[in-house]
Amino acid sequence: MSSIRKYQAKTITEALAMVRADLGRDAVIVQTRKVNKKVLGVWGREMVEVWASDNPDLESLRRPQTTPAPATISSSPREPSSRIEQLESEIQNLKAMIAQLARQGVAVVSDTVPSGVPAENRWMSLLKEAEVEEWVVRELLQSVPENALSESTLQSLVAERLVTSGPIALQEAQPKVVMLVGPTGVGKTTTIAKLAAQYALLQKHRVGLITIDTYRIAAVEQLRTYSQIIDVPIRVVYSSNELPAAVREFASMDIVFVDTAGRSQRNTMQIGELKACCERLSTCEVHLVLSSTTKTRDLYDIVERFSVMPLHRIIWTKLDESTAFGNMLNVAVKHPLPISYVTTGQRVPEDVEVAESNKLASLVVGGASAPTPILTPTA
Repeated sequence: MSSIRKYQAKTITEALAMVRADLGRDAVIVQTRKVNKKVLGVWGREMVEVWASDNPDLESLRRPQTTPAPATISSSPREPSSRIEQLESEIQNLKAMIAQLARQGVAVVSDTVPSGVPAENRWMSLLKEAEVEEWVVRELLQSVPENALSESTLQSLVAERLVTSGPIALQEAQPKVVMLVGPTGVGKTTTIAKLAAQYALLQKHRVGLITIDTYRIAAVEQLRTYSQIIDVPIRVVYSSNELPAAVREFASMDIVFVDTAGRSQRNTMQIGELKACCERLSTCEVHLVLSSTTKTRDLYDIVERFSVMPLHRIIWTKLDESTAFGNMLNVAVKHPLPISYVTTGQRVPEDVEVAESNKLASLVVGGASAPTPILTPTA
């Protein structure tokens, strides 16, 4: 049974390439139009939508109409502007044509690709565009039959791998100590300020701040300024030996955030200093802060080298500066640490949110064309 299939891409050239890959060079274009595709019902992007078929009878069905005969897919890499105008002029006839085909028993296929069509190629291309590594894509798709693949199925598969932890949980009888570690420039100090403001101002908890980032004078002053704005106490620690005493000073607090200096993952001495700080504390929850703008190979190296200390969570920052989010999935598959928070800007305390698997999966599946996300701040 012949069918009409829907393809969506960023450009007409990409959409036609998808049609040609699935249906061959003699495929018949039924309709083409621009659509605004939403992610999570909030984020939208303009896409080109093409409906095509391998049914040669479509051409005869169109001949009584006043519009030109349907075009076939050529091997030319660029579609002439006259051809595009011709295709766009056929939009008005789509509903009538689909109804006529339905009466003749021709199936119309939307999100699910029919059996026999290389569906895996379509989703593999989408994930690769989002910079998901090929071995991760194959691992995701190998457990699902081709005829069961759809965008919603793919999003569910991705969400299963993007495990999240929920917000930082407080504990009874003693303060929860949370240390943020990571490479330089990922936004640890700003992230701590956001989290401290969330817990102090919005959730009304008693919060203490400790910084051991004395390598950068500006970092100490930055956190001290934040502490004054949100009215929480701060202690500056100059060596790992002083850290336990600083934590004891905050024994009456609900949560204590420890800011650390950014460290190159390739400097083993500096990583060792961070490890020594962790070992000085009897209980400490360590969140590794990673930037979503970092390429996958470097992210693997960062996680591996920071793993000399106990890592409990990952915080992803700078989602507003990234155009593809497959690197988050790559890391989640290779190093399955739960994700606690994501940040999307510099505003304190607004631009931080508790990570949710489905939202992150939507970003990954959305690919490189997804616009800057605007996330709802944690309540």
